[in-house]
Amino acid sequence: MAPPAPAFRHDPLKTVLPLEGAHPSVFRWATEPAVSGYARLLHYSDHKGMGLPVPVCASPVALPGVGVVVGTFDGRVRLYDRSLSKTYWEIRLGGPIYASLVADRSRRRVVVATTEGQVVCLDLRGRLVWQAQTDVRIYATPTIVPGADLLVIAAFESHCLGIDLATGRQLFARELPRPWHVGHGSAAHRDPYASPVTTPAGTAVIACAEHVLCMGADGKQRWRHEVGHAIRASPAVLPGRTEVAVCSVDGRCLFLDAVSGALRGELKLGGKVVASPAVSGRFLVAGTQDGTAYGIDVERRAIVWTAPGYGAREYTSFTVLPDGNFTAVTIRGNAVGLRREDGQFLWETSQVLGLTDHDPAMDVTPVAGHDGSMYCGSYSGMLYHFRFRPAETEGKHV
Repeated sequence: MAPPAPAFRHDPLKTVLPLEGAHPSVFRWATEPAVSGYARLLHYSDHKGMGLPVPVCASPVALPGVGVVVGTFDGRVRLYDRSLSKTYWEIRLGGPIYASLVADRSRRRVVVATTEGQVVCLDLRGRLVWQAQTDVRIYATPTIVPGADLLVIAAFESHCLGIDLATGRQLFARELPRPWHVGHGSAAHRDPYASPVTTPAGTAVIACAEHVLCMGADGKQRWRHEVGHAIRASPAVLPGRTEVAVCSVDGRCLFLDAVSGALRGELKLGGKVVASPAVSGRFLVAGTQDGTAYGIDVERRAIVWTAPGYGAREYTSFTVLPDGNFTAVTIRGNAVGLRREDGQFLWETSQVLGLTDHDPAMDVTPVAGHDGSMYCGSYSGMLYHFRFRPAETEGKHV
């Protein structure tokens, strides 16, 4: 049976390849994980041997039971073991990697895009399956439309591309609505910033400029909804409701019909939103730039809890642990766990390891696999592996 489609930015299905026989219930996901491995990523540029940190801007793809595929800003892609002490393979691409890596779950491959427009598909041995050279700059994480075997890319300068996931052949290229301030400033080209998402109907929802639009697998627009304010956070598809939640910079959470684009409801969060929301069951979590997380019951379209201090770091995302609870990297640079039903604090990581010249703050969305591993990185060139406590150790000294 084919795996279900990813539903929102940093959906675990988007960044985790499946592990046969894995049972997430054997780990204590509500207990603080421990750092069990780290790697310092350095670039040596001169004869003095002075290493410069290589930023980790992209969330990796976890391979439960094996390790993690990581892309870094120097264009390198590596497969590490779970301890992060061994590199199975490494390749070098032609530009920095900012967009998160994407898992092609049906073929067990990884898709990587660079800021210079190169898109490659790799198998798990690091071999090139296909590559496509586009003329766009890719910062937003692509999304896969499984039924159409399609990779949808939203790129800077208001472009959207469709690429055949099996071959890398470009299927369509479309212009997107441009920000209102085109021609009046220097930042208008940096749009869209939000990542597209896939609906169960096999369409892609794209947030760009002050608009949300829906595109079919043929590249034709199905609908467009004007929000009136810029959108930096990726949309979230609400499973079982034929709705899409979109948070704009004016602090609103809009609920749009995924088929027609009609507005079904809205909530005011009271602060600017630039981090992307996530969905688990009937609960959606979104965060404002002042650091507050909001839990929303999507069936009632009502805020049911708030968690001051636990909003996701700007331009990252909330995501979902294998047990259904939420996690994110906060403004403090630590990952936290929040219970989805009421926002109760569960745990917060620590990356204080006694290292010299070490900034422990993390900067990207964490990725957790069913094997009890969670991976995260930082702009300061650190990559971490966290391990959740096995359930059978409960009540025992370990």
